[in-house]
Amino acid sequence: MLIPLIGFILGIPLLAYAVLCYTGIAIFRKIPQFKKQKGNLPLAIGLGLIAIALMLGITGYFSPVNGNSVRYVRIIIGTVGLLLTGYQVGIIWLTSKSFKTLIKRFQQYIKLQQQQLRRYWELLHVLVSRNLKVRYRGSFLGVYWSLLNPLIMTGLYTAIFGAAFASYYGNSILNYVLAAFTGLVVINFFSASTSQALASVVGNGALLNKIRLPVSIFPVSMIAANLFQFLIGVLPLLAIMTFINSKSIVNVLALLLPLFSLALVSTGVGFLVSALYVFFRDLPYFYELVVFILGIGTPVFYPAAIVPKQVKPFLDVNPLSPIIESIRQIALSGTLPNFNLIWGSLLSGLIMLSLGIICFHSLRPKFMDLL
Repeated sequence: MLIPLIGFILGIPLLAYAVLCYTGIAIFRKIPQFKKQKGNLPLAIGLGLIAIALMLGITGYFSPVNGNSVRYVRIIIGTVGLLLTGYQVGIIWLTSKSFKTLIKRFQQYIKLQQQQLRRYWELLHVLVSRNLKVRYRGSFLGVYWSLLNPLIMTGLYTAIFGAAFASYYGNSILNYVLAAFTGLVVINFFSASTSQALASVVGNGALLNKIRLPVSIFPVSMIAANLFQFLIGVLPLLAIMTFINSKSIVNVLALLLPLFSLALVSTGVGFLVSALYVFFRDLPYFYELVVFILGIGTPVFYPAAIVPKQVKPFLDVNPLSPIIESIRQIALSGTLPNFNLIWGSLLSGLIMLSLGIICFHSLRPKFMDLL
Protein backbone atom coordinates (compact mmCIF):
# COMPACT_ATOMS: atom_id res chain seq x y z
CA MET A 1 0.00 0.00 0.00
CA LEU A 2 2.81 2.42 0.82
CA ILE A 3 4.54 2.32 -2.59
CA PRO A 4 1.37 2.97 -4.69
CA LEU A 5 0.45 5.79 -2.31
CA ILE A 6 3.91 7.38 -2.71
CA GLY A 7 3.54 7.06 -6.51
CA PHE A 8 0.14 8.74 -6.39
CA ILE A 9 1.48 11.60 -4.24
CA LEU A 10 4.45 12.13 -6.60
CA GLY A 11 2.21 12.02 -9.65
CA ILE A 12 0.08 14.99 -8.55
CA PRO A 13 2.85 17.67 -8.51
CA LEU A 14 4.40 16.16 -11.64
CA LEU A 15 1.10 16.50 -13.50
CA ALA A 16 0.71 20.05 -12.19
CA TYR A 17 4.25 20.87 -13.33
CA ALA A 18 3.48 19.53 -16.86
CA VAL A 19 0.35 21.71 -17.13
CA LEU A 20 1.99 24.85 -15.72
CA CYS A 21 5.03 24.51 -17.98
CA TYR A 22 2.82 24.22 -21.06
CA THR A 23 0.43 27.06 -20.20
CA GLY A 24 3.17 29.38 -18.94
CA ILE A 25 1.09 30.64 -16.02
CA ALA A 26 1.87 34.25 -15.17
CA ILE A 27 2.98 33.61 -11.60
CA PHE A 28 5.85 31.40 -12.86
CA ARG A 29 6.97 33.44 -15.89
CA LYS A 30 9.93 34.88 -14.00
CA ILE A 31 11.29 31.35 -13.58
CA PRO A 32 13.40 30.56 -16.70
CA GLN A 33 12.52 26.85 -16.76
CA PHE A 34 8.80 27.61 -16.93
CA LYS A 35 9.13 30.48 -19.39
CA LYS A 36 11.25 28.50 -21.86
CA GLN A 37 8.90 25.50 -21.91
CA LYS A 38 5.69 27.41 -22.62
CA GLY A 39 3.87 25.68 -25.46
CA ASN A 40 6.16 22.62 -25.41
CA LEU A 41 3.40 20.06 -25.99
CA PRO A 42 5.63 16.90 -26.30
CA LEU A 43 7.27 17.65 -22.96
CA ALA A 44 3.91 18.32 -21.30
CA ILE A 45 2.44 15.09 -22.72
CA GLY A 46 5.50 13.08 -21.66
CA LEU A 47 5.44 14.38 -18.10
CA GLY A 48 1.66 13.95 -17.92
CA LEU A 49 1.88 10.32 -19.05
CA ILE A 50 4.55 9.59 -16.42
CA ALA A 51 2.36 11.24 -13.78
CA ILE A 52 -0.71 9.22 -14.85
CA ALA A 53 1.32 5.98 -14.81
CA LEU A 54 2.40 6.76 -11.24
CA MET A 55 -1.10 7.66 -10.10
CA LEU A 56 -2.74 4.59 -11.66
CA GLY A 57 -0.80 2.37 -9.27
CA ILE A 58 -3.33 3.11 -6.55
CA THR A 59 -6.39 1.95 -8.54
CA GLY A 60 -6.37 -1.52 -6.99
CA TYR A 61 -6.90 -0.10 -3.49
CA PHE A 62 -9.63 2.51 -4.06
CA SER A 63 -11.67 1.02 -6.89
CA PRO A 64 -13.18 -2.33 -7.82
CA VAL A 65 -10.69 -2.61 -10.67
CA ASN A 66 -7.85 -5.06 -9.97
CA GLY A 67 -4.47 -3.32 -10.03
CA ASN A 68 -2.96 -6.19 -12.05
CA SER A 69 -5.35 -5.51 -14.91
CA VAL A 70 -3.96 -2.03 -15.50
CA ARG A 71 -0.30 -2.99 -14.98
CA TYR A 72 0.45 -3.32 -18.70
CA VAL A 73 -1.42 -0.10 -19.43
CA ARG A 74 0.75 1.68 -16.84
CA ILE A 75 3.91 0.18 -18.37
CA ILE A 76 2.95 1.36 -21.87
CA ILE A 77 1.90 4.83 -20.68
CA GLY A 78 5.02 5.22 -18.54
CA THR A 79 7.35 4.05 -21.33
CA VAL A 80 5.85 6.44 -23.88
CA GLY A 81 6.06 9.24 -21.32
CA LEU A 82 9.71 8.50 -20.56
CA LEU A 83 10.60 8.42 -24.26
CA LEU A 84 8.85 11.73 -24.98
CA THR A 85 10.31 13.38 -21.90
CA GLY A 86 13.80 12.05 -22.51
CA TYR A 87 13.72 13.19 -26.14
CA GLN A 88 12.59 16.69 -25.21
CA VAL A 89 15.04 16.99 -22.31
CA GLY A 90 17.82 15.91 -24.67
CA ILE A 91 16.86 18.60 -27.20
CA ILE A 92 16.63 21.22 -24.44
CA TRP A 93 20.06 20.31 -23.10
CA LEU A 94 21.70 20.11 -26.52
CA THR A 95 20.45 23.60 -27.39
CA SER A 96 21.23 25.07 -23.97
CA LYS A 97 24.00 27.54 -23.24
CA SER A 98 25.61 25.17 -20.73
CA PHE A 99 25.96 22.47 -23.40
CA LYS A 100 27.52 24.90 -25.85
CA THR A 101 29.93 26.03 -23.12
CA LEU A 102 30.77 22.38 -22.39
CA ILE A 103 31.46 21.71 -26.08
CA LYS A 104 33.65 24.79 -26.29
CA ARG A 105 35.67 23.73 -23.25
CA PHE A 106 36.01 20.22 -24.65
CA GLN A 107 37.29 21.58 -27.96
CA GLN A 108 39.79 23.77 -26.11
CA TYR A 109 40.92 20.74 -24.10
CA ILE A 110 41.38 18.64 -27.26
CA LYS A 111 43.33 21.44 -28.90
CA LEU A 112 45.58 21.78 -25.84
CA GLN A 113 46.17 18.01 -25.76
CA GLN A 114 47.04 18.03 -29.46
CA GLN A 115 49.55 20.82 -28.89
CA GLN A 116 51.12 18.95 -25.96
CA LEU A 117 51.22 15.71 -27.94
CA ARG A 118 52.86 17.47 -30.89
CA ARG A 119 55.45 19.02 -28.57
CA TYR A 120 56.03 15.65 -26.90
CA TRP A 121 56.53 14.00 -30.29
CA GLU A 122 58.98 16.69 -31.41
CA LEU A 123 60.98 16.32 -28.19
CA LEU A 124 60.95 12.54 -28.57
CA HIS A 125 62.25 12.80 -32.13
CA VAL A 126 65.09 15.10 -31.04
CA LEU A 127 66.10 12.92 -28.08
CA VAL A 128 65.96 9.66 -30.03
CA SER A 129 68.09 11.15 -32.81
CA ARG A 130 70.57 12.44 -30.25
CA ASN A 131 70.75 9.08 -28.46
CA LEU A 132 71.41 7.15 -31.66
CA LYS A 133 74.01 9.62 -32.95
CA VAL A 134 75.91 9.66 -29.66
CA ARG A 135 75.70 5.89 -29.26
CA TYR A 136 76.98 4.98 -32.73
CA ARG A 137 79.23 7.92 -33.54
CA GLY A 138 82.25 6.51 -35.39
CA SER A 139 80.78 2.99 -35.32
CA PHE A 140 81.24 0.80 -38.39
CA LEU A 141 78.05 -1.32 -38.01
CA GLY A 142 75.90 1.25 -36.23
CA VAL A 143 72.45 -0.03 -35.30
CA TYR A 144 73.33 -3.47 -36.68
CA TRP A 145 75.33 -4.19 -33.54
CA SER A 146 71.93 -5.06 -32.03
CA LEU A 147 71.78 -7.91 -34.56
CA LEU A 148 75.41 -9.05 -34.36
CA ASN A 149 75.37 -9.61 -30.59
CA PRO A 150 72.49 -12.16 -30.54
CA LEU A 151 73.93 -13.88 -33.63
CA ILE A 152 77.28 -14.44 -31.89
CA MET A 153 75.59 -15.60 -28.68
CA THR A 154 73.36 -17.94 -30.69
CA GLY A 155 76.43 -19.53 -32.26
CA LEU A 156 78.02 -19.94 -28.86
CA TYR A 157 74.94 -21.54 -27.29
CA THR A 158 74.51 -23.82 -30.30
CA ALA A 159 78.11 -25.04 -30.06
CA ILE A 160 77.67 -25.83 -26.36
CA PHE A 161 74.04 -26.91 -25.99
CA GLY A 162 72.82 -27.56 -29.54
CA ALA A 163 73.43 -31.31 -29.61
CA ALA A 164 72.02 -31.80 -26.10
CA PHE A 165 68.80 -29.86 -26.63
CA ALA A 166 68.10 -30.59 -30.30
CA SER A 167 65.80 -33.48 -29.33
CA TYR A 168 63.39 -30.95 -27.80
CA TYR A 169 63.19 -29.11 -31.13
CA GLY A 170 62.33 -31.95 -33.48
CA ASN A 171 65.89 -33.35 -33.49
CA SER A 172 66.91 -30.32 -35.55
CA ILE A 173 69.92 -28.18 -34.75
CA LEU A 174 68.49 -25.50 -37.04
CA ASN A 175 65.29 -25.30 -34.98
CA TYR A 176 67.36 -24.90 -31.84
CA VAL A 177 69.37 -22.10 -33.50
CA LEU A 178 66.19 -20.24 -34.46
CA ALA A 179 64.63 -20.76 -31.02
CA ALA A 180 67.74 -19.50 -29.23
CA PHE A 181 68.00 -16.52 -31.56
CA THR A 182 64.38 -15.41 -30.96
CA GLY A 183 64.88 -15.63 -27.19
CA LEU A 184 68.17 -13.75 -27.28
CA VAL A 185 66.86 -10.82 -29.31
CA VAL A 186 64.04 -10.37 -26.78
CA ILE A 187 66.35 -10.56 -23.75
CA ASN A 188 68.93 -8.24 -25.35
CA PHE A 189 66.32 -5.64 -26.25
CA PHE A 190 64.80 -5.71 -22.78
CA SER A 191 68.17 -5.55 -21.02
CA ALA A 192 69.61 -2.75 -23.15
CA SER A 193 66.51 -0.54 -23.27
CA THR A 194 65.61 -0.75 -19.57
CA SER A 195 69.21 -0.35 -18.40
CA GLN A 196 69.56 2.82 -20.46
CA ALA A 197 66.16 4.09 -19.30
CA LEU A 198 67.20 3.54 -15.68
CA ALA A 199 69.69 6.42 -15.67
CA SER A 200 67.79 8.66 -18.10
CA VAL A 201 66.01 10.89 -15.56
CA VAL A 202 69.02 11.36 -13.26
CA GLY A 203 71.35 11.82 -16.24
CA ASN A 204 69.22 14.72 -17.49
CA GLY A 205 68.67 16.28 -14.05
CA ALA A 206 70.69 19.40 -14.92
CA LEU A 207 68.56 19.94 -18.03
CA LEU A 208 65.33 19.50 -16.06
CA ASN A 209 66.48 22.14 -13.56
CA LYS A 210 66.94 24.66 -16.38
CA ILE A 211 64.08 23.90 -18.76
CA ARG A 212 60.55 22.76 -18.05
CA LEU A 213 60.18 19.44 -19.83
CA PRO A 214 57.94 16.39 -19.38
CA VAL A 215 60.11 14.07 -17.28
CA SER A 216 58.60 10.94 -18.81
CA ILE A 217 60.12 11.85 -22.18
CA PHE A 218 63.58 10.65 -21.10
CA PRO A 219 62.86 6.96 -20.32
CA VAL A 220 60.50 6.81 -23.30
CA SER A 221 63.22 8.20 -25.60
CA MET A 222 65.61 5.45 -24.51
CA ILE A 223 63.04 2.74 -25.19
CA ALA A 224 62.16 4.36 -28.53
CA ALA A 225 65.82 4.54 -29.61
CA ASN A 226 66.30 0.82 -28.91
CA LEU A 227 62.99 0.03 -30.60
CA PHE A 228 64.12 1.90 -33.73
CA GLN A 229 67.35 -0.07 -33.99
CA PHE A 230 65.41 -3.29 -33.32
CA LEU A 231 63.03 -2.52 -36.19
CA ILE A 232 65.92 -1.72 -38.53
CA GLY A 233 68.30 -4.49 -37.51
CA VAL A 234 66.45 -7.49 -36.05
CA LEU A 235 62.85 -7.33 -37.31
CA PRO A 236 63.65 -7.88 -41.03
CA LEU A 237 65.52 -11.09 -40.18
CA LEU A 238 62.67 -12.27 -37.92
CA ALA A 239 60.15 -11.48 -40.66
CA ILE A 240 62.13 -13.46 -43.27
CA MET A 241 62.51 -16.38 -40.85
CA THR A 242 58.77 -16.32 -40.12
CA PHE A 243 57.78 -16.22 -43.79
CA ILE A 244 60.11 -19.11 -44.72
CA ASN A 245 58.76 -21.33 -41.93
CA SER A 246 55.06 -20.45 -42.16
CA LYS A 247 54.77 -19.30 -45.79
CA SER A 248 52.01 -17.00 -44.56
CA ILE A 249 51.90 -13.21 -44.54
CA VAL A 250 49.44 -13.48 -41.62
CA ASN A 251 52.19 -14.84 -39.40
CA VAL A 252 54.55 -12.08 -40.49
CA LEU A 253 51.99 -9.42 -39.52
CA ALA A 254 51.07 -11.25 -36.30
CA LEU A 255 54.73 -11.09 -35.31
CA LEU A 256 54.21 -7.40 -34.57
CA LEU A 257 51.81 -8.14 -31.69
CA PRO A 258 54.24 -9.89 -29.28
CA LEU A 259 56.91 -7.35 -30.28
CA PHE A 260 54.47 -4.61 -29.32
CA SER A 261 54.03 -6.41 -25.99
CA LEU A 262 57.81 -6.42 -25.58
CA ALA A 263 57.85 -2.65 -26.07
CA LEU A 264 55.09 -2.26 -23.45
CA VAL A 265 56.92 -4.40 -20.90
CA SER A 266 60.19 -2.55 -21.48
CA THR A 267 58.48 0.84 -21.22
CA GLY A 268 56.75 -0.12 -17.97
CA VAL A 269 59.98 -1.42 -16.41
CA GLY A 270 61.83 1.63 -17.77
CA PHE A 271 59.39 3.96 -15.99
CA LEU A 272 59.71 1.95 -12.79
CA VAL A 273 63.52 1.76 -12.59
CA SER A 274 64.08 5.35 -13.77
CA ALA A 275 61.81 6.62 -10.97
CA LEU A 276 63.41 4.42 -8.32
CA TYR A 277 66.93 5.42 -9.37
CA VAL A 278 66.20 9.02 -8.36
CA PHE A 279 65.87 7.81 -4.76
CA PHE A 280 68.19 4.78 -4.70
CA ARG A 281 71.52 5.42 -6.42
CA ASP A 282 72.72 1.85 -5.84
CA LEU A 283 69.94 0.56 -8.08
CA PRO A 284 72.10 -0.06 -11.22
CA TYR A 285 74.19 -2.68 -9.41
CA PHE A 286 71.11 -4.43 -8.10
CA TYR A 287 69.34 -4.18 -11.47
CA GLU A 288 72.24 -5.93 -13.23
CA LEU A 289 71.61 -8.90 -10.96
CA VAL A 290 67.86 -8.73 -11.64
CA VAL A 291 68.43 -8.74 -15.40
CA PHE A 292 70.83 -11.67 -15.10
CA ILE A 293 68.32 -13.68 -13.05
CA LEU A 294 65.56 -12.75 -15.51
CA GLY A 295 67.70 -13.91 -18.42
CA ILE A 296 68.56 -17.22 -16.75
CA GLY A 297 64.96 -17.67 -15.65
CA THR A 298 63.68 -17.32 -19.21
CA PRO A 299 63.80 -20.36 -21.54
CA VAL A 300 66.19 -18.80 -24.03
CA PHE A 301 69.01 -21.29 -24.63
CA TYR A 302 67.25 -24.20 -22.95
CA PRO A 303 63.77 -25.70 -23.58
CA ALA A 304 60.99 -24.99 -21.10
CA ALA A 305 60.29 -28.73 -20.90
CA ILE A 306 63.41 -29.38 -18.77
CA VAL A 307 62.39 -26.93 -16.05
CA PRO A 308 61.34 -28.78 -12.83
CA LYS A 309 57.70 -28.50 -11.84
CA GLN A 310 58.66 -26.86 -8.55
CA VAL A 311 60.38 -24.01 -10.44
CA LYS A 312 57.83 -23.47 -13.21
CA PRO A 313 55.47 -21.28 -11.09
CA PHE A 314 58.32 -18.80 -10.63
CA LEU A 315 59.00 -18.78 -14.38
CA ASP A 316 55.32 -18.19 -15.13
CA VAL A 317 55.45 -14.76 -13.48
CA ASN A 318 58.29 -13.75 -15.80
CA PRO A 319 56.74 -11.13 -18.14
CA LEU A 320 59.15 -12.06 -20.96
CA SER A 321 58.24 -15.76 -21.09
CA PRO A 322 54.84 -15.38 -22.84
CA ILE A 323 56.40 -12.94 -25.31
CA ILE A 324 59.18 -15.34 -26.28
CA GLU A 325 56.80 -18.30 -26.49
CA SER A 326 54.42 -16.29 -28.69
CA ILE A 327 57.21 -15.18 -31.04
CA ARG A 328 58.51 -18.76 -31.34
CA GLN A 329 55.05 -20.12 -32.04
CA ILE A 330 54.44 -17.55 -34.79
CA ALA A 331 57.90 -17.67 -36.34
CA LEU A 332 58.92 -21.32 -36.00
CA SER A 333 55.85 -23.57 -35.75
CA GLY A 334 54.65 -23.15 -39.33
CA THR A 335 51.04 -22.95 -38.11
CA LEU A 336 48.66 -20.02 -37.76
CA PRO A 337 49.24 -17.69 -34.80
CA ASN A 338 48.04 -18.90 -31.40
CA PHE A 339 45.98 -15.97 -30.14
CA ASN A 340 45.96 -17.32 -26.59
CA LEU A 341 49.73 -16.84 -26.47
CA ILE A 342 49.42 -13.43 -28.13
CA TRP A 343 46.76 -12.37 -25.63
CA GLY A 344 48.96 -13.57 -22.77
CA SER A 345 51.87 -11.49 -24.04
CA LEU A 346 49.68 -8.40 -24.50
CA LEU A 347 48.23 -8.81 -21.01
CA SER A 348 51.74 -9.08 -19.60
CA GLY A 349 52.72 -5.89 -21.42
CA LEU A 350 49.68 -3.93 -20.26
CA ILE A 351 50.14 -4.97 -16.64
CA MET A 352 53.82 -3.97 -16.59
CA LEU A 353 53.12 -0.68 -18.37
CA SER A 354 50.33 0.21 -15.93
CA LEU A 355 52.49 -0.56 -12.91
CA GLY A 356 55.37 1.49 -14.31
CA ILE A 357 53.21 4.53 -15.12
CA ILE A 358 51.50 4.48 -11.72
CA CYS A 359 54.83 4.27 -9.88
CA PHE A 360 56.48 6.94 -12.04
CA HIS A 361 53.69 9.50 -11.67
CA SER A 362 53.26 8.86 -7.95
CA LEU A 363 56.96 9.59 -7.35
CA ARG A 364 57.26 12.39 -9.94
CA PRO A 365 56.47 15.32 -7.56
CA LYS A 366 59.54 14.44 -5.42
CA PHE A 367 62.04 14.26 -8.30
CA MET A 368 63.19 17.88 -8.43
CA ASP A 369 64.29 17.90 -4.78
CA LEU A 370 66.78 15.12 -5.51
CA LEU A 371 68.00 15.95 -9.02
